[in-house]
Amino acid sequence: MNIDDNKKVEQFYQMQLMTQMFKEAMGDSPAFEIVMQSITEAMMDSNGNIDFANLGLTDEQGQSLGYGGQERVTAAIKDISSSMKSDDARIEEAVEKASKKYGIDKELINTIIYHESRFKPNVTSSAGAMGLMQLMPGTAKAMGVENPYEIEDNVMGGTKLLKNLLDTYGNSKELALAGYSAGTGTVEKLGVKSKEDIHKLPYESREFIQYVMKNYGK
Repeated sequence: MNIDDNKKVEQFYQMQLMTQMFKEAMGDSPAFEIVMQSITEAMMDSNGNIDFANLGLTDEQGQSLGYGGQERVTAAIKDISSSMKSDDARIEEAVEKASKKYGIDKELINTIIYHESRFKPNVTSSAGAMGLMQLMPGTAKAMGVENPYEIEDNVMGGTKLLKNLLDTYGNSKELALAGYSAGTGTVEKLGVKSKEDIHKLPYESREFIQYVMKNYGK
């Protein structure tokens, strides 16, 4: 086995050990894969090879991930986790603010956000819907949303839309959700005038309404 092969074997075991440390620190949370990916990218050199020196470790610490190495890895986890928690905190604050402004239960807003984006601010659907509450470009513009990927802007716009729909449909959550998912034009075209008419909507909209109504308030 040559020197390069030895180095690859060492790096493999280093990564295995570090992965185990991450799991012990974070558990099997949804954030684990994101943190692992971010840490791995941080260690890549310009040639795409893993270099523990990029984490501030000495060669000896990188090989053993001893006390000093563990401190630096833990610090890296905390930095990334803090950034992620910061987004969570911003979303919570935005939902609270929108809830108070438009008089919409924050649990209803949160349920819609979870269904639409899993609380990921930067997602875009294949149809072009954007951000946490998956606003289409025309809808976002109509709701005064300047940046659909900005957390507060998106939540405010989505909640304003929901409030308008609730007002339009006599505070019927089912019909408001129908309008949110399918658009008011489609709701009118298909003759959806009450929750008993929901079956006339496309499957995607029916699934959305069913999910939100089932999980809202849990």
